[in-house]
Amino acid sequence: MSGAIDHKRKVGIGILGTGSRGVYFGGHYFSKHPDCELVGLCDVRQESLEFARSQLGDIPATTSIDEFWQYPNMDAVVICSNDHAHAENAIAALAAGKHVYLEKPMAQTIEDCDRIIEAAAQSGCVVMVGLELRYCSLMVDMKRIIASGEIGEIKIGTVTDNVSVGGQYYYHGARRRKDYVKSLILEKGTHSLDLTNWLLDASPVKVYCSGGLNVFGGSAPNDKRCRDCSDSDTCEYYVDNVTGYRMDYGDVRLNNDLCVYAEECDVHDNALVLIDYDNGSRISYMECHFTPEYTREFMFVGTKGKIWGFYNNEQDFKIRVLKRHTEEELIYFPEKKSGGHGGGDTGIVNEFVDLVKRGEPIFKGIKGARDSAAIAIAANESSETGLPVSIQQNKKAGNINS
Repeated sequence: MSGAIDHKRKVGIGILGTGSRGVYFGGHYFSKHPDCELVGLCDVRQESLEFARSQLGDIPATTSIDEFWQYPNMDAVVICSNDHAHAENAIAALAAGKHVYLEKPMAQTIEDCDRIIEAAAQSGCVVMVGLELRYCSLMVDMKRIIASGEIGEIKIGTVTDNVSVGGQYYYHGARRRKDYVKSLILEKGTHSLDLTNWLLDASPVKVYCSGGLNVFGGSAPNDKRCRDCSDSDTCEYYVDNVTGYRMDYGDVRLNNDLCVYAEECDVHDNALVLIDYDNGSRISYMECHFTPEYTREFMFVGTKGKIWGFYNNEQDFKIRVLKRHTEEELIYFPEKKSGGHGGGDTGIVNEFVDLVKRGEPIFKGIKGARDSAAIAIAANESSETGLPVSIQQNKKAGNINS
């Protein structure tokens, strides 16, 4: 069981999974925190470790997870491994007595989410899932307005993920296959789904989804690459595997350059999801990976009014509130903050470090993380069967959406 950290030294952070997100978020954000020190790196790929050390410094690194757990002064682990390894890595970290910051999605099955919750409950450690948009100034303000009763009890709403970069991000590599990523609602949409659960302060009970693959995929050979393509000068989804592609959070990723129109692409590039909640509210969620813009939009109708929220990476945040039976309209422009995701990256790191320093077991947001993954997992099942899917709740998680 972990306890409070000795305040005479910094919190020792290990990074498990040193791909782009591990280096950019796990490495840079924690290494720049005044109370943290990177003490170890682990990845199954030696080349990934070498790249991470070139960016983060001469930090002990290993491809052996057993050796990784033995690094001295490692208090907490930031898990940025591939999604399919989240559950096993999180459970192993907790068994080793490490506090855990786990990148979203929590896991690829509801059963694995519940295994993590069980391991967390027995560990005495801090466990957080990387749903940093809860700490974004836009979402903090929306939560405050809704909680104040300004629009009454939410009864219905719609949430939209406009993903203009879907082709560049996902369909050039393994994430275009269901056997690897399950669905992009799980890979990408869990952010917006978690925010929906959090704003409603409710849990999903039933999901129906209709999705399709309408732009990407096709008849191209699975080994066809942009570098060898005669259409590279005109294809809007061409990527340069030498100079890389700049991600929305600022990092440059050297993308795989497999053709986005390959036969093996089977992950839906658009979907509509209907969600029933335990408090009687209903929400629709739309995800599209070929829209012109890269934004998130939130709209909820309550018994007293309606609220809209607009998010983009440039932080052109805006909230609009209309009151029922009046002409009153309120406009809010949430504060712009430094750091990725509207200050969310900095906010969640600061809270995790503070909780670790206190050493008290807490599972901040773990129920919301489980619920957002459960919606995405159920949506994938529904889209394949054409039937609604019920979601069973995990009572051990407790009500910690707030």
